[in-house]
Amino acid sequence: MFNEVLLLILSVIIVLIPSLKLFCSVSHTFATFVITSLLFLVILCLNIEIKIKVAILVCLFLFFKNTYLKIGKTLVEVYKLGYIDSVNNRKDDSNLREVVRYIYSPNLLLKINFKKLPTIPTIFVSNYCNDRLDNLSCVLIPKDIAILMKGGLSRTTILQKLVKWPILTKEKNSYENTKKEIVEHVSKGRSIFAYITKYPLDIPNVIHSVRSGMFSIAKELNIPITLIAFDFVDTQFHNIQKQNFHIEIGDTFKVDSVQDAIYKTRKFYNKTLTKFIKQKYIF
Repeated sequence: MFNEVLLLILSVIIVLIPSLKLFCSVSHTFATFVITSLLFLVILCLNIEIKIKVAILVCLFLFFKNTYLKIGKTLVEVYKLGYIDSVNNRKDDSNLREVVRYIYSPNLLLKINFKKLPTIPTIFVSNYCNDRLDNLSCVLIPKDIAILMKGGLSRTTILQKLVKWPILTKEKNSYENTKKEIVEHVSKGRSIFAYITKYPLDIPNVIHSVRSGMFSIAKELNIPITLIAFDFVDTQFHNIQKQNFHIEIGDTFKVDSVQDAIYKTRKFYNKTLTKFIKQKYIF
């Protein structure tokens, strides 16, 4: 009996660790689904009184019901749209945008400001979001865009399968290769999307550093930069409370000086993300 209880405690700990921060993020949700399903099987196999077993199972289901509901609804929506079958044949990302909006609802209320969206191909430079759920929001930009991402990462693999035009940067000469791919996409009327800040380790609205690579490429290729700021998902332990999720387009400009562009970008992020924080729970 002691070993069974110990096994149960360890199983619960294993389930809680990955779900504490981003319970509803895309890959974490599926991981939690698998682990909790295994936990249910373990509990069913325990040699304890049936009433206690049922009570434990009901409590666990109620605790993780959002995961099961979200997975079920998301899978139904994805296949209903025929998205997976048409990923290589569709003309734009409208289906994917609809899927992402569906995944975000109902707790994430989208507040999108695309008033400054440019009509010409551009390089969208963005702050890096918290995790996978936030990162999906880049596909909501209503433009034909190629998305810059690091190859080989698990979160990249997921997004790479979803977007139509991924630009992977994992080769030794990635800078030159990236420039060539950007030129090819821009020549076909597509814009480019790239994260230029590091992962926010502590306070989501504080920008610690801005990478200079995309500004250098934009200057060399004479392609305008467009600033875009994404909100973060505020998580409370295992759950995502009802909250606003903002996306805002900033200025579009040509890069004459990389350092000046970085300064302007940092200023935009600090101002915009602070505003997002203040408006997070104002409905």
